[in-house]
Amino acid sequence: MKKLKKILLINWLYFDRELIEVGDVNFLTGRNGAGKSTVIDALQIVLLGETNARNFNLAANERSQRTLDGYLRADMDENNPRSRRGKDFSSYIACEFYDDAERSSFVCGVMFDCRSDGSRRDHFFIYTGMLPENCFIENGEAIDLPSLRRFLKENCRRAEVCETQWEYRRNLLSRWNVHTEQVFRMLKKAVSFRPIVDIQQFITENICDVPDKPDIEAMQQNIRDYKRHEQMAQRQEEKLAALNEIAKLYGEMRDTAGRRKLESFLVQWSRSETLQAQIDGREQEKRACSEKRAAAQQKIDRLAAEVQQKEAQRQEYIRKKDSSNACRELEELDRAGRRLLDEQEKLTRRLENEALEIKREALRLEHLGETVLSWDEEGSLDAVCEAAQQVRGAYEPLRSGEMSIFAQPQSIFETAQQATDALMNAMQEASHRLGDRLTEAREQLGKRKKVLAGLRDNVKDYPRGLLACRARLESELAQQVGSPVAVDILADVLEIADEAWRGAVEGYLGSQKLYFLVEPAYYPQALHLYDSIRRDPKFRAFGLVDIGSLREKEKLRPMDGSLAGKVETENPLARIYVDYLLGRVKCCASVDELRQYKTAITAEGMLYQGYVARALSRERMEDAFIGRYAVTLRIRRLEEETAQLEGEFARREPVFSVLSRQKQPLLLPYFVQKVVPERQGDYLRVEEIREENAALEEQRGHINLMWIEEQEALIERLSGEIHALGRQKEEQISLRGQLDERIRQLTDEILPGQYREQSEMQTLLEREYTEAYRDETGVPRYRMELARLKKPENVLHAFSESREQAEKDTETARSRLFAARRAYAERFAPCLFRAEALDNDEFDAERRALEESELPRYRRKIRAARESAMEQFQNDFLSRLKSSIEQVQAQVRNLNRALRQAQFGTDSYQFRVDRSPDYADYYDMIMAPELMEGDITLFSAQFQEKYGPLIDRLFSQITMADDTQPNARRQSELQENIERYTDFRTYLKFDLETTDQNGSKQLLSQTMGTKSGGETQTPFYISVLASFAQLYRVSDTSSLGNTVRLVVFDEAFNKMDSERIVESVRLLRGMGLQAVICTPPDKVADLMPHAAGRQAEIPYAHPAVRQGARAGVRAAQAHPNRGRVSRL
Repeated sequence: MKKLKKILLINWLYFDRELIEVGDVNFLTGRNGAGKSTVIDALQIVLLGETNARNFNLAANERSQRTLDGYLRADMDENNPRSRRGKDFSSYIACEFYDDAERSSFVCGVMFDCRSDGSRRDHFFIYTGMLPENCFIENGEAIDLPSLRRFLKENCRRAEVCETQWEYRRNLLSRWNVHTEQVFRMLKKAVSFRPIVDIQQFITENICDVPDKPDIEAMQQNIRDYKRHEQMAQRQEEKLAALNEIAKLYGEMRDTAGRRKLESFLVQWSRSETLQAQIDGREQEKRACSEKRAAAQQKIDRLAAEVQQKEAQRQEYIRKKDSSNACRELEELDRAGRRLLDEQEKLTRRLENEALEIKREALRLEHLGETVLSWDEEGSLDAVCEAAQQVRGAYEPLRSGEMSIFAQPQSIFETAQQATDALMNAMQEASHRLGDRLTEAREQLGKRKKVLAGLRDNVKDYPRGLLACRARLESELAQQVGSPVAVDILADVLEIADEAWRGAVEGYLGSQKLYFLVEPAYYPQALHLYDSIRRDPKFRAFGLVDIGSLREKEKLRPMDGSLAGKVETENPLARIYVDYLLGRVKCCASVDELRQYKTAITAEGMLYQGYVARALSRERMEDAFIGRYAVTLRIRRLEEETAQLEGEFARREPVFSVLSRQKQPLLLPYFVQKVVPERQGDYLRVEEIREENAALEEQRGHINLMWIEEQEALIERLSGEIHALGRQKEEQISLRGQLDERIRQLTDEILPGQYREQSEMQTLLEREYTEAYRDETGVPRYRMELARLKKPENVLHAFSESREQAEKDTETARSRLFAARRAYAERFAPCLFRAEALDNDEFDAERRALEESELPRYRRKIRAARESAMEQFQNDFLSRLKSSIEQVQAQVRNLNRALRQAQFGTDSYQFRVDRSPDYADYYDMIMAPELMEGDITLFSAQFQEKYGPLIDRLFSQITMADDTQPNARRQSELQENIERYTDFRTYLKFDLETTDQNGSKQLLSQTMGTKSGGETQTPFYISVLASFAQLYRVSDTSSLGNTVRLVVFDEAFNKMDSERIVESVRLLRGMGLQAVICTPPDKVADLMPHAAGRQAEIPYAHPAVRQGARAGVRAAQAHPNRGRVSRL
């Protein structure tokens, strides 16, 4: 057999140079971080021929952050002083094996050529011989690649530096006499052991040598071909069905079109007959109208003669009447009366208009007086009100609005005019006063709104010049001093502690609250600057407080209960000045207490000072500037003042508008002196006209009017007769005009239109319907319907509605046909057939071609493709899967034979492999014994009847049609199905059966959830050891059995009790295997009583290293946190 004897580590993490001797069963133990996994990871690189960091420390941590560069450059700890980063060096990992059959050794390993720039190259090597005594170190450094090649060439037989990892693994398998790469997979899985969670996965991954999956690409292609032909045939069947539907729809359209054509003919023919009947009726009406017109004309001529005769008689009577004397006298009197009446109406109209205007003027001035009186709340319009009262009295005689007011004396109008002048003057003076007050109120309102806007932006409305003065002081002080200097306004750095005393504090401080504060150190410069600023007329003079002098010369401690206690500040300068100003002012609850103190004040602002009691100015008390709340108070105060001003403006502006916009009065001096006397004369003239009219009436009474009245009665009677005859004549003329208009309508409008419509209808009938259709079909049917319905219009009415329905049916049929054709063209594109063609020739030709040739051809292709797919399904899929299943079953049988020879305590173990219940149907099909019989194939009726649907379902799971464009999800599902159904493990169920000393059997899958960690680890070690024993052919005494026997476990036995650990070691020995086992330190006590051989220490490899040797093992020692290597 071939056994590992030594492990060499050069420049591997903290191992600068480490040579480890190895026996049959080797335990690496120590605390976490002691370096166990460091050795295991190095050993994996050589045994697996891989430099993949994913293999590192897998058993200890599945998410290990270890990297190959970290191991090589000692970068695991960023503060490591012995890091090899930034250096050129070589690292070595080498294993020496001894072949006791050939009595020779061979070495396999890897050399890493690392550069300071971070690059590296790995070179695997194998040679016959032992590790050199210098362990690849010359002059204190690991040799480089050229030196390694030279050493191998000069000192070793069968030496080779492999160009690829694959080449190294091939040579390594040859040296081990194991000719399957399964050994690499099993070594890797043994090292990275994890607790058994899925017994199925555990057995298939760790126990069985998994055969290659069947290659189904060709079968998939044949299935796709078969499916594609099937789909194409289905498509052709769908085309044929669609074409048959189009043919049926075309027939329906043709039938409805024929019915529509016949009903349209009946409607149009009956309309032609109806039109002809209408034409005949209109011609008859025209003749009747002509006859009626001739009769009306005769009546008109007769009436005209009668009117002429009576008019001559009437004119004769008029001539006789007009030539009489009495008539002439009466006309003269009537003319004189009309002249007087015209003059009277003119004068009366003028007098009434003037009287009405004076009345309106009186009412307007009266209303004005009442309005002004209602607005005069303050008595500021007393003069206007008094003048308005006088106007009302003066206008009282003139308020009637009748012309009789002009019968009054001139003095009445003069009194009214004087009262009006007095009112206008009073209103003008009041308007001027009110206008000045409104202007002032408007200005005050604007100022307050501007200040309010600033306050709402938290900007106090300090007196003009204060802020500018402070800004200039700060600027010029900063220039002199060379750094910013704060100049504070006293009110800005104070707060009122008790708002009830704000008025007293504000009023007492007065303008002192606006004084400037500056640090005493800068006061001299500030004083000089302030003196120069004060002379500038743009600035007012404000106070500059000398805090330094105040602090030196004054006693600043305020008395208890002083006004200073009502003020708070965080500014020490302000505190000093406030204590000085207010510290001696006593706060009193009432005026009765004031005289008890030299200086005292009440919250209401009563000040007692210098033996004088006086009230502080209310304006100064309400002028709040101190503290942040002062802004709120000032806003509140200004809002109240603004509201007051706006109210005043709203009250007075309408009054001003009335007073300032009065129109000029009517009773001006000119009107009174000029117009009024004229109207008084007019009034007298009206009275004279009344007297003259009475005289004229008296004269008319002396004239004999009887003969004149008789003549006028005759004239009136003749006029009435003439008028009646004229009315009759007009009626006849109107009737003649109506008849003329009707004849014109019939001649020029109605009949030409009907003749034209009749002609067009005849033309339409001749164009739309052939003579044969008319004579043989249309007209005979019309005559039949006419006989039934009696009149052409009845036929027209009856078939108009049914024709509309026929047209709808035809249009519906046409739409359905065209829609079906368009759907066909879209679904079976490209298709150049005309969807709206009136015939169906193209679609009928396509339908016949499908029925006679294309569908039979596709059915033949489907049959051939299916036979090919089924043949490959049997040979490349079912046969391969069956072979894989039988191969694994054979492996399990061999493993079970090995397990029967390996007793573990009182228990024995056997692997179970059965068909999976989830895929039992597929298993039965794959393993069907009928397929092994020569006469039975997939195409046999017996097999198809039993498994046909299952085969189709399987095809749909592992194949996608060529014309399918899968999305990512469907593609993923397809790939998962292929992985599942081509894997023999899908159809099998694996388990491990345990038999105890009483013969009781248990399956691991059923008891795993109830077992301890040690009980679930035990089957793992038994199974893996049995698999390695079989793989290494330990029972074969021929040359084939001269194999490597090495097994490597990391983090082993961590869940097992001492009894199971001992049984595992015994089993390992019994199978003749060599083991390197990494185990926790708490298991050492269980192992030592059964250890045979000697023990040796490998101390924890830390940067502080010294060289030494103990018990024949070369090791690096330095740290008390030691691990152990035990050789048993």
